[in-house]
Amino acid sequence: MRLRNFLGVVGVKNRSARWALVAAVAYAIALVLVAFWPTPVDAEAGPWLFAFIEQLHRIGVPQWFGYGEIEFGANILYFMPLGLLASWWLRWPWLAVLCGLAVSVMIETGQLLLLPDRVPSARDLVANTFGTGLGALVFMLCRGWLRRRARQGAAR
Repeated sequence: MRLRNFLGVVGVKNRSARWALVAAVAYAIALVLVAFWPTPVDAEAGPWLFAFIEQLHRIGVPQWFGYGEIEFGANILYFMPLGLLASWWLRWPWLAVLCGLAVSVMIETGQLLLLPDRVPSARDLVANTFGTGLGALVFMLCRGWLRRRARQGAAR
């Protein structure tokens, strides 16, 4: 069965909804793979990453900036699509943020219970939820911009 036919069967009729569903499925697969990989996904990048941080310090980046800040920022960026896509599907950005929190709690709990080489943390929970919130904010800003544009086009 072709993807377009399948999406029609499950009730996804318009083109933007189809793209959002495809993006959501691809993102969910990537999220699960990264979250439940048996070892830290950045383990092999460690030496390169620490050399990079050392170079940053040499050019004037403060010494307090290190691996933890890069990981925190990466988690924020990694969860922004969840906030954007969940806001689009649920239409309530605050509900999308709650979903991001729930997904993050499930991930951190799964890592704690199932993956001895992974280190769950409250800091990840904060970064993931904040990233979801930023994604929801991007959704709200884009929705507002598109609505304003539509009103201006209708007024002409």
